[in-house]
Formats: sequence, structure tokens, C-alpha cells
Amino acid sequence: MIRNTFIFGIGGTGARVVRSLTMLLAAGTKLNDTNKVIPVIIDVDAKNADTTRTLKALEAYKTIRKKAYITQKNVDGSDIATGFFNTNLNTLSSLQTEGAEKIDDSFQLKFDNLETSFIKYIDPKEELVNDVTMDFLRALYDDTPSSHTNFENTELNLRLDEGFKGNPNIGCVVFNSLSNLKEYQFVVKSINPDDRIFIVSSIFGGTGSSGFPQLIKLIKGDDRLRNIKLGALTVMPYYKIADKNKAGGDGNIKSGSFDAKTEAALTYYSKHLAGKLNALYHVWDNPIKQYDYNAGGDAQLDPAHLVEMIGATAVIDFINKPDEMLNQNSTTKYFDYGIIQESAAVDFRHFYEWSSKQIMEPLALFSYAMKIYLDYFPKFKDMAFYKDLLADKIHSDIFYQTLSTFLGTHFKGWLKEMADNERRFEPFQLNEELNSFITGKIIPIKKVLGVTINSGLSELFIKERLGKIEDELKKTIPDPEKEKRLLQLLNQVAQDCYKVLDSLPTMTE
Repeated sequence: MIRNTFIFGIGGTGARVVRSLTMLLAAGTKLNDTNKVIPVIIDVDAKNADTTRTLKALEAYKTIRKKAYITQKNVDGSDIATGFFNTNLNTLSSLQTEGAEKIDDSFQLKFDNLETSFIKYIDPKEELVNDVTMDFLRALYDDTPSSHTNFENTELNLRLDEGFKGNPNIGCVVFNSLSNLKEYQFVVKSINPDDRIFIVSSIFGGTGSSGFPQLIKLIKGDDRLRNIKLGALTVMPYYKIADKNKAGGDGNIKSGSFDAKTEAALTYYSKHLAGKLNALYHVWDNPIKQYDYNAGGDAQLDPAHLVEMIGATAVIDFINKPDEMLNQNSTTKYFDYGIIQESAAVDFRHFYEWSSKQIMEPLALFSYAMKIYLDYFPKFKDMAFYKDLLADKIHSDIFYQTLSTFLGTHFKGWLKEMADNERRFEPFQLNEELNSFITGKIIPIKKVLGVTINSGLSELFIKERLGKIEDELKKTIPDPEKEKRLLQLLNQVAQDCYKVLDSLPTMTE
């Protein structure tokens, strides 16, 4: 049974989890029985830098896969999902049929008419709000007079395209209009009975905590989607934000209220959403990281966090669960994620077997490929494989520029951000040579009578393997498809590195 999975990433946290998912899928994490994964990013903060960064990573992934991925076949003709970028991560428009109304080729779903204040969004023509309704609105929302210094950030005067700034009571009103968007209507029409939907949101902000229950309501209220397999990830507080007085912020977002918001939202979810989801995942961390105060926009560029990567594994787990595990007489199955041992610095040794095999092994392979491409390829410019595949294209061709950006900026940047965070995820020593690249598992150099007989993952080993692999690949992948040959080259040399690593004793902390 082959199906599509639609992933709604709501708000900044939703976008950051989708960013981590993009990296794990680029690394080759396998998804069962999956035709396409369709991420749909929903963030009313039009200039949110976290969202923009995720969208750029998704577009780069799509470009690389379209140009370089080789779809392999089983004997029965079905596709084999293997290697880097093996998941077809694509936009809603990839599902369009000929003659249908065109929608944007974008990973983002955009609301209309948000370039205004909340009060004008409710009453755009200023015809409906009279004295009585205004008194009612003031009973529900703050309406500080315009003379106040914080006037533009009070609830009725809040500018919506800058985000809900931690106000789910505003967000739920805006999300009521989601069903009117043609992109959402296209989703409803495109979903087949065997497809799945997964929703990612935070529980302690404004956009995610308001959008999540409204989206559930819309899905379950539609006859075509009523019985769809539906999962969700609720991200609970995992960071703090600096005090507004130190950062000069507007003060609308206060991390001191995160716990109260979480408790209120969980109470609501348990009462109103129980049984409507097939699976609900929770992830959280003791908030030891304090981010700078940013109310949104292009200044909101938070570093990647281990919690977001773990959140991405919830999406993978849900997609890979067989139907029988999700058919539980209309009851919701709940999942938490744990690691073997809590530590300020986390690496591969802290994860259980499922994560080690399904997530960490592909991550190690792709990291080897990244390291070799960025740090070792420039040393081999005189080799035949480099001249053949890269020399005349690496700085001019859009594919090679995209691959370099994805590996050097998106993927390596993501790893570095997690390694530099307060809750460090540091499975790789990014500045070390390959023999010391995996944290906690150094590959020894073997000598006999002072003569080196095994230098591990030395520069010479990598150089020889690249040459031999390229010679073999040239026999089956022609010159007009050099991009495919390059991706296969990186895949196979990374596997050779991992075989050397895997021959060592099990890692211990």
C-alpha cells in the first residue's frame, strides 16, 4: 500500500521541526510504503526567519533529489527507497492534475488579508463593530488606548502579519478562515483514504497552540477526511527567552507564562481532542537555554535544538507505523520520547536501538558524505573523478551550487547549531579528521614494528576509494547524468567509511 503523508508545520516551532525532518530525510532515513511527503508550513508571521530558513532547505532538497536521485526498482517493479534524498519530499502542486486550478509551487500555505490589525481583520469595512459589540470585544481582548507606548502590541491592535505573539485567543479566530484558502481546499480534494496527516505545533506560543485544535476540527469535520489516519506532535517548553527589558522587546511574549499555557492547553486537548487523533506524540526538555528576545520577523532565527530533531523522529515513527497499530477503536495512542541517559552533551551513545538504527546510522553516513565533499574534495582537484564530475561546474551550475549550500550551510549549520546549544547534541567532531569524526569512537591507526598497516579513514584511503567507486559508476551512469553519479559516489564512499567504523567495538560513554 503506497500512500502520501501531509505534514502541517504550524508556527515557528513547526517550521523548525520540519527543518530537522528535512535533514534526516536527506540523510536517507527510510519511510515505509510512502509515495510522497508533502510538508505544508503555516506561519502568519510573514517574515519569520526560522520559517524562511526551513523553506530554503526544503527547496534545496527538492532540487537535489529531482536532478540527482536514482530510483531503484525491486523485481516486481516497485520502488526501492535507499540512499540519500530517497524520500520524495515535494510541494502540494506536485499533486496537481492537468486542467486543475493552479496553486503555488510552494511549501508554505499563506493566509490572506493579514496585513492589518486584529480589530480590522474582524471588521475590515468598519461596519459591524458598534458600541455594544465593541464592549463585548473589550471584555475578551485588551484594547489599550492609542496613547499608550505599547499600543500596537495590545490584542485588538496587534498587527497579524507579525505573528500572534503568544496569543492563542487571537490565533483561533484567524485559523477559522483556514478552510477558505484554496491550498487547504486542494489538500482536502487530494487526500486519498490510505493517506495520512501529521501536525506539528508547539503548545506554549500563539500560532501553534491555536492552529492545532482548529486544524483538527476542520479535518474531522470534513466527510472525506473523517477517517483519515491522523497524528500530531505537541512540543512543550524546551527553552526560555530573555527578559524584554534587557532585549528591548515589546514584552508580549514571556517565558514565565509557558508552563501555565502548557497546562491549560493540555487540559483542553484531553477534553476536546481525545479520540480524534490516532497518535499524539509529546516531546519536551528542561528549559536551560535562554534565547534572545525576538517577537518575530527576520530577527527570529533560533539555533537548532535536540528537541526539534527528536520531534522529527515522531513524524518518521508515525509514517512507518502499520495501520493495525493505529486502529484502536477510536482511542488515541500517546507517545513520549526518551533517551538512555540525560546529559548536557548528547551523542549516539545516548539513544536506544530504534533510534540508533533508523535515525543515527543514516545521519552518520550523510555526515561522512558532507565531510568528504566539503573538506576532502578540494584536496583532490587533480584526480580524474574531480575533473570529470566537478571541475567545470562546482561554482557555476545551479545543481552543484545547491548541493554545496545544502551540505555546507543547511546541514552542517544545523549540526553546528545543535552542538553549540546549551543542551548539546554533538555526535560529530566537525573540525576533526575522519578517524576522530564520530564522538566517542576513535578509529585507531594500526602499526607493526613501526610500520603503518592500517591507517583507518586516512586521506589516502578516501582518495583510493573515490577513484575506484567512480570507475565503477561510469560503467552504469552516463556522462549526461553526472549529478546522479556524484550523489552515488558520496553515498558509497560514506558507506565504506561506516563499515570501518562499524567494525570497532560498541561505543560506550
